[in-house]
Amino acid sequence: MKNNFGRSLTALFVVSLLVFFLAADWEVFRPAHAQQPPVASLAAQNIDRAELHQALLDLTNTWTVMCVAAHPDDEDGTTLTVLRRRDGVHTVSLFSTYGEGGQNAVGPELYEELGVIRVHETMKAAEIQGSEPYFLGLKDFGFSKSADEAFKFWGHDEALRRMVWKLRELRPDVIITNHDTISGHGHHQATGRLIIEAFDAAADPKRFPEQLTTVKPWQPQRLFVRIGGPGGPPSAVANTPDRSIAIDPNEVDPIRGTSFAEQALTALQQHATQGPWPKTIAEMLRARRIEGGRMPPIRYRLIREAAGSAALPANATTPLAGLELPEQFVAEATPPQIEGKPLTNFLERPDRILASLIDWRASQPAGQPRSIVDQNRLQLFVRRADHALAIAAGVSLTINPRDPVLVPGRNQTFAVNVANSGLSSVQLDELRFETLGENLPLKTTEGLLPDTETVVTVDRLTPKTAKLTVPNEEHLYDNLFLGQPIAAVARIEIDGAKFSVRNTITRDVAPAIEIKHIAPSPYVWTPATLSQPLTFKLTITNNLDTAFNGNLTIGNSQSHKFEAGRKLSLAPRETSELTLKSNAIPNAIPLDAPGPRVTRQGELMLSVEPEGGGPAIVQRAVKVVFANARVARGLRVGFVASFDQTLQRALAALGVNAQELKAGDIQTSDLSTYTTLIIDNRGYEAHPELIAANSHLLDFVNAGGTLLVFYHKSNEWNPDANKQRPQLAPYPIILGDERVTDENAPITFLVRGHPLLTVPNRITSLDFANWIQERGLYYPKQWDTHYTALFATNDPGEAPLNGGLLVASYGKGNYLYTSMVWYRQLRAGVPGGYRMFANLISYGHK
Repeated sequence: MKNNFGRSLTALFVVSLLVFFLAADWEVFRPAHAQQPPVASLAAQNIDRAELHQALLDLTNTWTVMCVAAHPDDEDGTTLTVLRRRDGVHTVSLFSTYGEGGQNAVGPELYEELGVIRVHETMKAAEIQGSEPYFLGLKDFGFSKSADEAFKFWGHDEALRRMVWKLRELRPDVIITNHDTISGHGHHQATGRLIIEAFDAAADPKRFPEQLTTVKPWQPQRLFVRIGGPGGPPSAVANTPDRSIAIDPNEVDPIRGTSFAEQALTALQQHATQGPWPKTIAEMLRARRIEGGRMPPIRYRLIREAAGSAALPANATTPLAGLELPEQFVAEATPPQIEGKPLTNFLERPDRILASLIDWRASQPAGQPRSIVDQNRLQLFVRRADHALAIAAGVSLTINPRDPVLVPGRNQTFAVNVANSGLSSVQLDELRFETLGENLPLKTTEGLLPDTETVVTVDRLTPKTAKLTVPNEEHLYDNLFLGQPIAAVARIEIDGAKFSVRNTITRDVAPAIEIKHIAPSPYVWTPATLSQPLTFKLTITNNLDTAFNGNLTIGNSQSHKFEAGRKLSLAPRETSELTLKSNAIPNAIPLDAPGPRVTRQGELMLSVEPEGGGPAIVQRAVKVVFANARVARGLRVGFVASFDQTLQRALAALGVNAQELKAGDIQTSDLSTYTTLIIDNRGYEAHPELIAANSHLLDFVNAGGTLLVFYHKSNEWNPDANKQRPQLAPYPIILGDERVTDENAPITFLVRGHPLLTVPNRITSLDFANWIQERGLYYPKQWDTHYTALFATNDPGEAPLNGGLLVASYGKGNYLYTSMVWYRQLRAGVPGGYRMFANLISYGHK
């Protein structure tokens, strides 16, 4: 018994020793990257689950799908979202314009200012969609009814050149678009035509050969056009099932927990200036009168394919169905797996994901695969692999400028931060900084332990010759409006696997003293205000870290007649709002000779000069206009503004006693103190509570007041029981969607001698000269016989529209509804617009 017991102890010792070596000393034989702390969750490693999943999914797909659209918010955001978030496709969107000719539902900015905002809205939407936005930069001149009109402004060949360039640069495998060639907005039609032409032209080295020094010819494989728009009328593209695809927007993203339609709606809501948008999918379904509680499939028809392209399978659910990459490329760009399964199956084991990525990258020659098949696609794959490694390892790179802008001739300090929030040590092999044409080495060879960081501070002089990027709206078409790119690149190594982390930010290049805002601009003065000094409200920023003392002057740069406006003192980085008054008119400004309408205009220059004299630091020009517009005496006008201060400034220019009212004031105030009330364009949409207060407005008219209502969209105005919106006018007016887009369309006076056309200003055709963008929109298609229509106008080849200005007596007062775009004319300082506006607010009052 004793001997057996001894043998048992020996056996137990041997087994224990073996277990010890297998369980503990195995670390000796494991590769270096495995010598890390035990398994940790995503949260413990500060890794975002959705971000890691997307980075790993992206490794499985190197196809590029481009969505081409005319304006921001025209893109098919749902399909872009599905392709990126479900399939990992590299998605890009390409816009013909910046959308600067549209309306603004949330603020005063229009034209180039609006274009800058819409680009930023598009960038926010694209971030949600997972796509990259690009722009051709063609001018959005407002609504157009034909492609031919669009090409008149754009130039067909120039527009095609830009489209071909972007196809060659971005190299999409498949192109999708919402736009056909014969229906809808003229910009949509023109964009639809351009992409069909560019599909083949981009592959032809004889087309735009001057581009080939920078980009190479490229042939997309497929071009799809959507069958039916998003909630709009059916497309001119017919449904051909065997040449079409269908995408289900109701599919739920298992990682983010929401449907792709919901994600796309969130992206659409970023286009706030073009809203309001539905708040939920349910609200969208109600608005589009879609039953069943689900969004319908998004369908596309294949209209072009490259010679030799793979056939599109039946019942395809992706525009890439059936396409295959060359075997050599697939062999070199295949991501790693774990136990034969995709890395996305192991999100709860980030340690295994990182180990797999490290082994895979470390095994590649020179740190990355080398292919001669498709270098551009390979570069996309390598960038995605770098990003996946950075996310899995917890390595990040940030750039933090000390100052908000770059000032020519001044130093700027940047803090470049490389952080390791992972659980494994990494090696920083190299850190470089790129800006304004410089590529500077900052640091080499430094180890970063887990949960540590290194910060490098760099001072760089902004060249005196650096181009300004502000005001942003003045640089919309020279591609400077997004600011100066500033980049940093870190080369990282972890257990023999090397990868790069890159970050790019932008900063405006601004003068030392910046005039950020001038109001009003343009400056309009009339007989009532001619004797008053010009009064400007300015916002001025000192972009220096030292105090500034100087002068703000006003005058004309051509004649060099300037007068000292006022002293200007600003603390470091101070932004100040100040008022400047001047009697510079008419002495300092050469004005156009008075014409028959007694219309004069010139240009005023505001200048910031250093104390003691010297060249101006910054100058801003302001257009100055005289409009011979007179109003009835004793007017007291109340107005409900919508999105900007156009009404306030126009009334001030006319010398009218005016008061801005809130929607609540309409219900509670004594409206009898006013002679005229104005509801600004889209006022009932901007202030829905006005609908409940509308009876007070009609009572005001009935008691003898004048109510002037500017244009509304048909879906904001027409009676709608579902929205609890009654008829808003005293007698029925039903709006349509017709518009007159030609700002030079002839105006026919239907009732000559009508007081609205004669008192206090006699209106003639000259008052409709030099209009801005269009004549009117959402013209009434039906109206009660109580109304008198005063104008008729039409686009070439179309029937006249007569409802642009309707007037009716109601009780003791007068009701006026106008679909003409007076607000654009008032904002732009068009003298005829002021003269007609003066008659509108004066109507019924002597």
